Amino acid sequence: MDIDGSSIPGEIDQNLLLQFSCMNTTDREELVSQMQRLLGPSLNHNTATFFLDMSNWNLQAAICCYLDYTLPPKLPSMSLKAAQSQETSIGPGSSFEHYWNIANTGAEAWPGSCRIIQAGGEQFGAPPFYVPPLPPGQSTTVTMKLVAPNNPGTHRGYFHLVTDKGDQIGDTLWVEINVESEMTMALVEQLAALPVPSSRLEDSTSQMPSQDDQMC
Repeated sequence: MDIDGSSIPGEIDQNLLLQFSCMNTTDREELVSQMQRLLGPSLNHNTATFFLDMSNWNLQAAICCYLDYTLPPKLPSMSLKAAQSQETSIGPGSSFEHYWNIANTGAEAWPGSCRIIQAGGEQFGAPPFYVPPLPPGQSTTVTMKLVAPNNPGTHRGYFHLVTDKGDQIGDTLWVEINVESEMTMALVEQLAALPVPSSRLEDSTSQMPSQDDQMC
């Protein structure tokens, strides 16, 4: 949002506060005009009047209320540290667990309403998973119980940590698995059950040269 060509990155600009000392007027229409001039053409007359009236026609208080109402809230921060699936190859429709190690890289604790939801990709039958509040600088491991798709092949799904309003927090999480057909899984299990042959020991005496060979 621009005020006389300057940008407001979430806080009242110091130059804006200095301008209030030159605006000692009680004329309401003039206050509306001043508020519109400071906050730009996107602020219409009715909105400016509403916030001024709510602030007892105090221009500084009205602008602070307007910015608090219109500026988006600062979201928490999150980064992915590690991820791992329980198994590399999974049968069609089988249940499995996936682990994410995530960290709070922001300056504030996560609210208790944060949850992980699936945001795209192949569906893994994942209900929302609520994440406990995490202090800044701390990490936690999240374990989600998922269900593999029925079709063989490689499948990937995407997940987001979101607020109670659905705003994404931090990195996108993902799951990638390889679904094997039932026939392939049965063959793998049979091969795994076969005994491992022991290595044959070489008969050292049979390899030794005869006396006649040594004499030659």
